[in-house]
Amino acid sequence: MDNEKWNEICFLLSDKNFPSDLSETEFKKKVIQALRILDWKEYKGEIEKEQSLQFGSVKDKLRPDFIIKSNDKRIIVIEVKLPNVPINSNYQRQLFSYMRQVKLEYGILIGQGIQVFYDGDLINQDDPVLLESIRFTEDSEKGRKFVELFSKESYNVDILKSFTLTALKKINRKVEHKNLTKKILSEEYQGKLAELIKQDFLNLYDRELIESVLKDLKIEIKNNKSETIQSDFSNKPYYETRIKDFSKSILPIELNPPLESDFRRRLLITKTAYIKVFYKNGTTKNKVWNAYRFQESSGVLGNLRSRPEFRNGKWQELGIEKVYVSIDQ
Repeated sequence: MDNEKWNEICFLLSDKNFPSDLSETEFKKKVIQALRILDWKEYKGEIEKEQSLQFGSVKDKLRPDFIIKSNDKRIIVIEVKLPNVPINSNYQRQLFSYMRQVKLEYGILIGQGIQVFYDGDLINQDDPVLLESIRFTEDSEKGRKFVELFSKESYNVDILKSFTLTALKKINRKVEHKNLTKKILSEEYQGKLAELIKQDFLNLYDRELIESVLKDLKIEIKNNKSETIQSDFSNKPYYETRIKDFSKSILPIELNPPLESDFRRRLLITKTAYIKVFYKNGTTKNKVWNAYRFQESSGVLGNLRSRPEFRNGKWQELGIEKVYVSIDQ
């Protein structure tokens, strides 16, 4: 049943099933239909539409698109954006402000897909956390879970909390993984690694010989995504490879944030980046990268260089000098 409901929601909200000039008003009507599939009813007062919420001065008001109520208690705030408009951090912050004003732990952003955010006592940070990002794909396991969690019939605070804890554990594990990787690749640890090697061989060779050998060695550390950190134990300064390539045969692309791993992590959240193309004649051109199909296994630079205008031979023909890509506008 949950799978059938999810597939019906996909049919309603997937941009492939309606014209490109669909208005936001019409799309919101489709969202209402989707909420009805989840058994929330307008006539019972379970769906508040664009309820005006006053805060601060008399003139200051917030108007979230929808608020879901259960037993006359507000439980979820929903913000809607047209699917042809890439979701960005500004839209997310708009939702965050509604969540904080209404004092709700859960917020949902609907556009090219669905993003579920949490803002409660289980986290200790300034902004709500993205628990799940779901594309409108039929027979999706994430979609079925979404229906289970947010249908009126099966809505349960304890089950939702359990889901949240599991999601946060996965997120924290990723953060811990990143922090440990950073420590292992740090300059400080490189020095410790050299000392460990020395200690390991001191029972066979004298220290002077070991240090002499280490000076002639180059140690390469690779993470599981093939991003390379190179270091040697000579007096050369240690540095972490930044994603820049200014060779003649490869289009120079600079990322912000500069490390591809950091850029990928943020792109998976925002699903939007901003491209600035610099031409040899001194002109520039700005573009929006709609990266909703971008996945954890996707490569940032490979994805960018697969664009027709950025392919080898074409960018030289167009007179492109370099490309700057940033998560923040």
